[in-house]
Amino acid sequence: MKKLIYLVVAGFIFVFSACGGGASTGEGTTDPEPQDTTEETAPGAAAEAQEAADVAAEEAEAEDDAGDGASE
Repeated sequence: MKKLIYLVVAGFIFVFSACGGGASTGEGTTDPEPQDTTEETAPGAAAEAQEAADVAAEEAEAEDDAGDGASE
């Protein structure tokens, strides 16, 4: 049992020292000016994608209409 306690204590010491004790070194951790990572072109791209989908749906519908007339 004593060896088990030594093993657990040694494990805690190892983890504590490997993680730096939870303290930050302060190097590069603070960003004085947060940067916006979102792209402003995303709404435009989404609108273009929606328009392309609408055109594709209209073409598919036109093909279906043409196919329905031929089968009757």
